[in-house]
Amino acid sequence: MISLRCLPLRIFLGAFLLLNTVALLAPATLSQTSLLAPTPPMGWNSWNKFGCNVSDKLIREMADAVVSSGMQAAGYQYVNIDDCWQVSRDPQGTIVADPQRFPSGMKALADYV
Repeated sequence: MISLRCLPLRIFLGAFLLLNTVALLAPATLSQTSLLAPTPPMGWNSWNKFGCNVSDKLIREMADAVVSSGMQAAGYQYVNIDDCWQVSRDPQGTIVADPQRFPSGMKALADYV
């Protein structure tokens, strides 16, 4: 017969063993599914090098460099314009791109990239 005094300890040990088993088996199970990405999200971010000194010409050059340097072939998938591309909002609240820095507009730039 189980002593009531030992019952909390047995429950604790049982739960501990169960959680350890799950912790040991989970990585092997997850690695066999497509739940995890084989690599982290990979891309280029304008802020890391250029801060607010961004323009249509610069972003096109950097997008070309991602391809020509082999980064795209290595899995880099995005080019991110972080900040300083916008100047205001229109009456509907939509962010407006800086027409001096991005004269052809963001859609044209996104289509190019």
